[in-house]
Amino acid sequence: MNEKIPTRFLKLKELADVPRAEYMDGPSPAELRDAKKRKSFLSMLRKAPATIKPSSKSKNPITLKFNAAAWVRVPKSKKQLISLVISYKDTSGEYAVVVDEDEISEGFSLMLTGCVTIMTKGTPEFMKVCVAGLNDNQLAMVDDLYIQKIELDKLEPQNRKIA
Repeated sequence: MNEKIPTRFLKLKELADVPRAEYMDGPSPAELRDAKKRKSFLSMLRKAPATIKPSSKSKNPITLKFNAAAWVRVPKSKKQLISLVISYKDTSGEYAVVVDEDEISEGFSLMLTGCVTIMTKGTPEFMKVCVAGLNDNQLAMVDDLYIQKIELDKLEPQNRKIA
């Protein structure tokens, strides 16, 4: 599991929202046959994060694993250390997890990539992909961004950790 950091200690520049379908459980294949349940889930995905009812937020621990990658350019950077970060808000607060970090020089693009495991208390209210390490008024340009949830039960046997 990766170490989570409270976002109040970081200066983050948001790149993109993680689609809710990547971290919220949807209906089971049997439930997909029921038009009402399918429509209810789709309407929940379209709602703004603040409109999700607190009663629908579970307080049970949830383990999420993501594969993330981004090609980033930072104009006017001189051997600057930047980080690709996933930030989220759950019932215990707003946190961030570092995916990858490296030095970037002016005029170059950098690929930041990695897998992270996130332990949340309940279903996250939102998740965002961000960059940390930028100076005030400094831009970050993203050429390509990829994030995908890794299904723990679908990992190949050779990739699973055996206790």
